[in-house]
Amino acid sequence: MKLKLRVILNVKTDVLRDIIIDSKVTLKEMSDIISESFGFDSTEISTYHHTNEDWELLEEIKIFKIDESDISMENSPISDFLQFNGDKIIFIYDFLNYWTFFIELFDLDENVEDKFKFKCINSIGTVPSEAPSEIYNSIDQDIEDNIFENDDSLTDNEL
Repeated sequence: MKLKLRVILNVKTDVLRDIIIDSKVTLKEMSDIISESFGFDSTEISTYHHTNEDWELLEEIKIFKIDESDISMENSPISDFLQFNGDKIIFIYDFLNYWTFFIELFDLDENVEDKFKFKCINSIGTVPSEAPSEIYNSIDQDIEDNIFENDDSLTDNEL
C-alpha cells in the first residue's frame, strides 16, 4: 500500500513536500526520506510524536528504546501511525536546531504495485539557512487551511 503524505516545515514561509511512500517503510527510514527531501543530511538525532487534530504533542516515538514501554522508530512501520486520511504525526529533526515537521496522511491506495519506497511528487519553498527561533509552535489553523485549500496535488490520484 502507498501513502500520500504532506510534510510541512514549521517556518514562516510555505515550505512543504508531498511524498508518496510505501506503508512498510519504518519511521527511521521515513526520517531519512524527509531529511533528504528537505536537503538535510539525516545524520542528526530525530524523534516523532503522536498528535491530535490540533497538532498538540502527545506520546514520543524515540529513535531507540530507552525502557520497555518505549516505541522504537527502527522497528515501527509508518502504517502503525498513519492509517486513515487526516492522521497526523510530528517529526522533529536535529535537537540543537529543532526543525519541526507536520506530517499528514491525505490519500492512500491499496492497489498500487510499484516497487519504489518513496517519491517526492510536489515541492514548494526553500528551507531557510537557519532554523526558526521558536522551538515548537503548533501549526496555525489559518496556515493549515491555506496550505490545504485549493491544492490540486491533493486531488490528483497519483497513487
